[in-house]
Amino acid sequence: GIFFTYLIPPTLLFVPFSRLISLLGLQDSLGALILIYPTMTIPFCTWLVMGFLRSVPWEIEEQAMIDGYSRLAVIVKVAPRLIVPGILTVVVFSFTLVLQEFVYALTFISSVDKMTVSLGVPIALVRGDVYHWGALMAAALFTSIPLAIVYNAFIDRFIQGFTMGAVKG
Repeated sequence: GIFFTYLIPPTLLFVPFSRLISLLGLQDSLGALILIYPTMTIPFCTWLVMGFLRSVPWEIEEQAMIDGYSRLAVIVKVAPRLIVPGILTVVVFSFTLVLQEFVYALTFISSVDKMTVSLGVPIALVRGDVYHWGALMAAALFTSIPLAIVYNAFIDRFIQGFTMGAVKG
């Protein structure tokens, strides 16, 4: 059921999304993207977290309950430590996907001051057949720095999250 949303090409969703955005009065606002971006990330992130949660050993939770923790205490104190790698994996994936998204930003944002980086850089630095290569490369570097920082900060847990959430077979 979760992957059903990926059977529909994103370009087919422009008409219903445009209608929704206009009904809500969110034309040319970042609120439109805030409303749209979760529709791209939630299905895969839900599937990824479900796979990760299935791989967490139930025995650890049982042991905590044997040690005197209540079910609520296990959920509050033990479970978060076990699922941090999976949550970080989902955060990094969502951050990367939204950072690189171009099509919906191009469709729903027209003001230069509200454009996302992935939209603003090509619009500002490409004029017809003229590419301002120096500025484009500088923008690409500065755009990739936040992504590199996020990946480097969480690389160990990111890999652990992907390997623990993998389907066993």
